[in-house]
Amino acid sequence: MGSLDVLYRLMNDYGADWPFWQDDGLSPTDTPALPPDVSDAALAWAAEFQAHYSYESGWPAEAAARNHERQGRNLLKLVERTLTLEDSVQLDYWETNWRKGL
Repeated sequence: MGSLDVLYRLMNDYGADWPFWQDDGLSPTDTPALPPDVSDAALAWAAEFQAHYSYESGWPAEAAARNHERQGRNLLKLVERTLTLEDSVQLDYWETNWRKGL
């Protein structure tokens, strides 16, 4: 990558409404520059995490965990299609646990 190239990490974190990160932390809400429908999908994906993922016990059920991960992989594909050739994105999906026995 050249000096102006950017690697974005698509990743959820507690209290972060915008799920894009760069090496120096959370990206501003206008980066990467995305079409409104893709930006809305990213915000919805992050909101789902904020609403349903517990730092103590994870997702409420395995199905919720798998669905959210699948949505993240689909979102990654959408974002990859919109970035410039110089920029790239990777999915850093860490929230794979769920409450057992529900």
